[in-house]
Amino acid sequence: MVNANDKGKRFERKVAKMLNERFGTNVRRTPMSGGMTIKGDIIDLDGPLAQFSFECKNQERLNIWSALKQAQDDAAIDGRVPVVVFTKNHQPDYVAMKFEDWMDIIQQL
Repeated sequence: MVNANDKGKRFERKVAKMLNERFGTNVRRTPMSGGMTIKGDIIDLDGPLAQFSFECKNQERLNIWSALKQAQDDAAIDGRVPVVVFTKNHQPDYVAMKFEDWMDIIQQL
């Protein structure tokens, strides 16, 4: 059986790698996965994705409301936009965020 912590860390690395490849950023796992003063699971310290607070979840039974609350709490510390990236085994990756934040992003495009 796969350790849940290892599964989560592997997903965080995957998401960071995908963002880096697509946007040419330097997104990394947050030290201790947000357990220190820097919150969120992954972070782009000085690039275009620094405005987001990413919470990554790889769970078969995800409580999306709890994940969104965690992302919002982490983002509130420094004013970033909360984003939950989530998946489960053998499924695509998805993103959840406040509709208002999503509309702001689309408007900026």
